[in-house]
Amino acid sequence: MRLALLFSGQGGQTPAHWQQVQAGLAGDLGEALARALPSVADQNATVSPEKLAKNEIAQPLIFAQQMLLWGQLQSRLPRPVCAAGYSLGEMAACSAAGAFSAAEGVALCAQRAAAMDGAAPGEHGMLAVLGLDEALVAELAEAFGLAVAIRNAPRHLVVAGPRAGIAAAAARFEAAGASRLVHLAVRTPSHTPLLTKAAADFGRRLDALPERRLAFPVLSAIDAAPARMARPALDALARQICTPLDWAACLQAVREMQPDVVLEIGPGNALAKLFGELAPEIPVRACDDFRSVEGIVRWLEAGG
Repeated sequence: MRLALLFSGQGGQTPAHWQQVQAGLAGDLGEALARALPSVADQNATVSPEKLAKNEIAQPLIFAQQMLLWGQLQSRLPRPVCAAGYSLGEMAACSAAGAFSAAEGVALCAQRAAAMDGAAPGEHGMLAVLGLDEALVAELAEAFGLAVAIRNAPRHLVVAGPRAGIAAAAARFEAAGASRLVHLAVRTPSHTPLLTKAAADFGRRLDALPERRLAFPVLSAIDAAPARMARPALDALARQICTPLDWAACLQAVREMQPDVVLEIGPGNALAKLFGELAPEIPVRACDDFRSVEGIVRWLEAGG
């Protein structure tokens, strides 16, 4: 079986994912997460969706949830033909491939979040815009101090920038005929020049990691370039913080790897849906579609 992995980004996390991480805390990963998020070790602690949207919570939490799932699945699955991660999800893709350990990744995610928050203080957000031409979305976004951050499909873009600009631009997108607008649970202008300093700061942190061969290729969400060694994958991890993502190209590259089945690991199933629209001939599901790891494995063993 040729397996491809997709790792989710921010936006789909819920209190149920918080509880999943709490229940799975153990070993080095649990200790690292307890240091990054002390409250997660408190089994009585609860969080609101608003709190879960904060970078300092969301990034280490989502990464830990992904690595918990990967740790439960890895020994029972064939080596993937490739992995790709959506925004923050690229951290998990790199860790799963061996660029750094899961415990190291939790600390890196906390540092990534702090660098992003420090580079762009104030109220920011991200808005998905569906049904409009890319040129029009870019024009309207610029008029309100925003930038196109992600290209999910030819008429499915994500813009990012100050919250006031998001609110004003949403009305213009709607008036222009957008079929759907979705305010993402993200509070930072990811993948825009506003985070240039954060990319540089995080890049210096990643420079300290050793070079090593990856267990499988990791596709950069910027341009779908495959990395088979850690250094180019880590360089892409830093650059994507302030660089627009071409996720549509990334999904096309996954399709061209000719996987028999594709699995999305992480909160939500948005990536599985996008891939299913692009390549309906290839079975694809998200871990969140299943009630147990056993269910995921059975589906994969059956070839999707």
